Amino acid sequence: MGRQAMASIGGTETEMVRSMEQTQHPALRGALTGLVRHAERPAFAHVGADAALGHVRAAAATLRVGEMPARLALMDTTSIVNRAGDVMRGVFYFTKPWDMERCATPFELPANPYEIDWCVVKNDDEEWCFMLNRMDYLEDLAAAFLATGNVEYARHALDLVLAWVTAHPAIEPRLSTRTLDTGIRLRSWARVLPVLEFAGVLGLDSMARILRSAGDQIDYLGERYLPKYETSNWGSIQTCAIVETVLMLAGAGNDEGCYAWALERLASQLPAQVYPDGVDWELSPMYHIEVMLYVLGTRAALERCGLEVPSSIDSASRGLSWGLAMQTMPGCVIDAVGDSDRLAVNGVVALSAALLRSGELKYISGVETLDALDLMAYGCGVADALCGVPAVVPQQRVFDGEDSGTYAARGSWGQHAGAALFLNGPLGSGHGHSDNLHVSLWVDGLPVLVDSGRYTYREDVDMRPWLKGPYAHNGLMVDGSSSSAPKGSWGYSDFCQPLKTYARHSGRFHYWEGAVVEHNPCAVLVRKALFIDEGILVGCDEAHCTGDHQLTSLFHFDPQLELEALAEEGADDAYGDLGVRYSVRRAGEEVAVFCTEGDCTVEEGECSLDYNQLSTQRVAKVASGFTDSAARLWCVAPAGVRVEDAQVWRNADEAVGPDLASALRITTRDGSVYTVAFFHREAYSGVKAFALEGVSFHGKAAVVSERDGKRTLHLMRA
Repeated sequence: MGRQAMASIGGTETEMVRSMEQTQHPALRGALTGLVRHAERPAFAHVGADAALGHVRAAAATLRVGEMPARLALMDTTSIVNRAGDVMRGVFYFTKPWDMERCATPFELPANPYEIDWCVVKNDDEEWCFMLNRMDYLEDLAAAFLATGNVEYARHALDLVLAWVTAHPAIEPRLSTRTLDTGIRLRSWARVLPVLEFAGVLGLDSMARILRSAGDQIDYLGERYLPKYETSNWGSIQTCAIVETVLMLAGAGNDEGCYAWALERLASQLPAQVYPDGVDWELSPMYHIEVMLYVLGTRAALERCGLEVPSSIDSASRGLSWGLAMQTMPGCVIDAVGDSDRLAVNGVVALSAALLRSGELKYISGVETLDALDLMAYGCGVADALCGVPAVVPQQRVFDGEDSGTYAARGSWGQHAGAALFLNGPLGSGHGHSDNLHVSLWVDGLPVLVDSGRYTYREDVDMRPWLKGPYAHNGLMVDGSSSSAPKGSWGYSDFCQPLKTYARHSGRFHYWEGAVVEHNPCAVLVRKALFIDEGILVGCDEAHCTGDHQLTSLFHFDPQLELEALAEEGADDAYGDLGVRYSVRRAGEEVAVFCTEGDCTVEEGECSLDYNQLSTQRVAKVASGFTDSAARLWCVAPAGVRVEDAQVWRNADEAVGPDLASALRITTRDGSVYTVAFFHREAYSGVKAFALEGVSFHGKAAVVSERDGKRTLHLMRA
């Protein structure tokens, strides 16, 4: 999250809580009283260091930490040991997949942990300081000890914890103690303590200091809990971290008020944050995963202690796990949608498969064993559970996220399949982008049409609102502008009105139809998209707006791709004759073809597939003028596929004009022929008997497929 996102710096959180407590509105006063935790006694006040150390030792036994060195010896832990070695030398960078704000640039701090300034800002970005104080690198150090047997890694991890404790004798608002980072830090501490105990470096004095500081931090979180945390990843991350920390230090039979409070808050937070379709409401896969990982961690901690998993946690862990898996692209990758990076999520899906004992999730992950850090955090029992679950090919290949507006389909679960993503939901949180009617497409396992990412959260960087805006997505606009207008890093000055998406699936054909209402000028924009299992995406973009205007559609291609213009419109060649055509190439080899009606120009743009990193990409800008309404066809298909104009007929002998309906014919590499028709308005006059390739139909969208001389009608929209 950004420095302005939750207004948490320089004591502002305290001021927000105080102002709400003093409000004269009784409803808000009551809501705040029910959410904020005013502890009757400090956390862990009745837990001694010897008892806490006993609980840590019991956790180490349950996790089977003693078996981990032998298991890690069978894994490649080079990157973990290298990162741990750099931390030992005081060199910090944040490049792990779930580092929220990654920074690959190494920065040097004092090698002596007690000399570190915990409020230091590097890379001219306060997010760097927040990452430092989350202390996720402790897990690298603990795993490096297990992998190498070098106890110095464990000692340095303990020194870092105690140095932080020494530098924070009281937990007060500052850069190093934001509530989100405090929750993450607590979980990092809890996860390495069993390893530090196994290493023999965790004594009673150290345990007492850690216990006292952890208790102070938990009380700090309870006292500064804000109503907005009920629907924010900040809230669920903090409360999950409290549950994990209390179970680690006070055990299953604890009577800690903060533990009961955290479970109560989770029972409220999770139904509010996770839509019924399993997608986190903030509509950013990156933060969906962050919430999912904390929920799964809490589930695992409860199960490790032999406790029943509350229904809210069980439902959220299952929903989030499937909501993520079903929107992955081939290779188990997420596109850089919303405030996300493009990342492989195999390990996360494998973890959910282990905890939920799901063979289908295991198959989607393509992973047989937990990675090294998950083995250390979740234990040998969870790793064994993954190995013991037989992989099962999922029968479901489509995801209709009716609540989140997230839709996905794939030709198969193979790594070289075609897959598509269609977005048209609510804005979500400050992590949400202006991505209504956006499409992403993978062809033969490779990214072709992509989202442009997030780059940074800094308020002073113009690329931040640009990448959140409509110009960075594969959508459409009237007169080159949109009602959706990002303002700064986290806000909007205006937003369009999305309408509910229509979805229909018939065999290998998957149809989505979404619309938004714009204003200034008042316009309705409609995108009709048909994905075919072979990796073919056919689109019809429509605009309805009184007067003379221009319809613009944008298509952002993966940074590794180049576009080469082909023959002039109307030329009959191997690519067909639909409008303007481009060969889409990767390292000189054709991977796809892009065809579109209208005037098309290809420009160079910028995207960010990794936080803090920019890449160049090719952006196709398609424009055409219209009066009152417009409709335009386009298609992206694998190399070797032919796309050409087709015709809808009325009463068997009258060609239907493009103002009413348009069609195109696709011939695939194996000789199959798919003819697709879209109606742009109601046929309110004349004979209403229509045909496509000699097959009668009546509807707004239809496909006639021809294989082995047999034609079959698929009505996609009545």
